[in-house]
Amino acid sequence: MKKILFPAVAILSGALLFSLAGCSLLNGNPYEVADRDDSVNVSQIQTKSQARIMYEEACADGYSGSFVDFLKEVGVFLDDSLSVNTDLLCSAEVYASFEVSQLGAGTTFYYSIGAGVFLEADTEKGNAYVVTNYHVVYNAKSGGRESIPHISDNIVLYLYGGKTDGRGIRATYVGGAMNYDIAVLKVENSDLLKESDVRAAKIADSDGLTVGERVYAVGNPNSKGVSAVSGILSVEAEYITLTAADERTKVAMLELRTDAPVNHGNSGGGLFNAAGELIGIVNARSEESGVEHLGYAIPSNLACAVAYNVIDNSKTDNSRGVMCANLGITAETSDTHSEYDEKTGKTQVIEEVKISKVNGGLAVGKLKAGDVLLSVKIGEGEEKEIVRRHMLDVALLNVRRGDTVTVTVLRGGKEVEAEFVFSDNNDFTLMN
Repeated sequence: MKKILFPAVAILSGALLFSLAGCSLLNGNPYEVADRDDSVNVSQIQTKSQARIMYEEACADGYSGSFVDFLKEVGVFLDDSLSVNTDLLCSAEVYASFEVSQLGAGTTFYYSIGAGVFLEADTEKGNAYVVTNYHVVYNAKSGGRESIPHISDNIVLYLYGGKTDGRGIRATYVGGAMNYDIAVLKVENSDLLKESDVRAAKIADSDGLTVGERVYAVGNPNSKGVSAVSGILSVEAEYITLTAADERTKVAMLELRTDAPVNHGNSGGGLFNAAGELIGIVNARSEESGVEHLGYAIPSNLACAVAYNVIDNSKTDNSRGVMCANLGITAETSDTHSEYDEKTGKTQVIEEVKISKVNGGLAVGKLKAGDVLLSVKIGEGEEKEIVRRHMLDVALLNVRRGDTVTVTVLRGGKEVEAEFVFSDNNDFTLMN
């Protein structure tokens, strides 16, 4: 029987238990710098030192972007190490402690260990938002003394290279959702953050990933500190069944699959592409006997939609959960196939997403059973084509109260647009 386990690490009574698992750019073309100087030409760049010379010349000429940004602009790609090094700076170790009462044995302190990714970071003010896994900060066996049942009141972060001096950063729980295995932490007025080179992760569109591309998992394996391992993207989107953080509920989670090593303590850490962009939040691995190299990460589109949903709603409604827009329909995949794009060389899975039932609410009189979903647009934002069922789910997580959403469907061979205004809380479903 296939068993998927969360890659968390726990310390109980002092013993390790290894069971569960933005940038300012030069006004002008950077090539002009090379054209004006004979020391280095773009076509001659083969080493980092040569690239550095060109970068320094550009900075002297007014360029204010980072070295990595500069290389991307001029189209020079030496290796992935520069990107990976920036990934280290947007990552942190996460430690959450709990009091667990055991019958006849008193109270024991339990530590959950994982990792996190900085979504936002203001090093001038010492403020930040960090995304991690819900199961890292939740303990089903904790004694209920926490201000939020089963959520740790004592969460500490350590930055890359910063654990040796014993100075951690206190973080507080903002909110999250067990069914998505995503939690958001907040740091305020931290002197350590002010002194650091921490930066927010750059987010990739996880719907644009390609199987076989190089990926890097940055986490806190075996509580040995922030570090990176590499692999490839094995599957760009699939659902797997997991036991949730309450150790009872079975949930189907959308995941990326990778062969990059996922070990104890990687939970909540980032999965990054070769450009240093966040493509997922690592949360699970397979421990089926004889099966290796099956690590999983929540796609960045979904993880960040959940995280920013929590952040936004915590500011307006003091909510700690996820407010998901309720369109009032049941949608299912009616057909699936693969398509190969000769221009991009990419093979893509395409699903026909059809409305199987109109349940009520806003959809009544506007959408019908049998409609095929084509696209969703929120306000004046970009129209999102629906070619996989999960794209609809993610789009609805990005809807806020007051938003107008336009849904385009195929009905009887014709495209039909339906417009919905999500005006009050009754149009949303709270998910904790």
